[in-house]
Amino acid sequence: MKNLKALLLPAVMVLAGAGSAYASHVTKDDAKSVQPGYAYHFGEEEECINVGKTCDTTGTIICTADVGMGSEPLYQLNGTSCPDKLFERVQQ
Repeated sequence: MKNLKALLLPAVMVLAGAGSAYASHVTKDDAKSVQPGYAYHFGEEEECINVGKTCDTTGTIICTADVGMGSEPLYQLNGTSCPDKLFERVQQ
């Protein structure tokens, strides 16, 4: 019985470790997050204005929209501010 426990315990630990590593692995697509874009207008009553365009949190091309003042970069809403730039969605 002691030999069986001595063999099973390490095997269970290896399987538990492999299972948790697989479960916590983030894929490239999981890192992407589609967010609504907000234009930042300093000094207005509502500084972050939803423009109705969706963007990604990762990428290389900055997400922009024309909201009456020309082409403006879009930001991710965080509470009542919008500090983080968003990027254009790439269709795959």
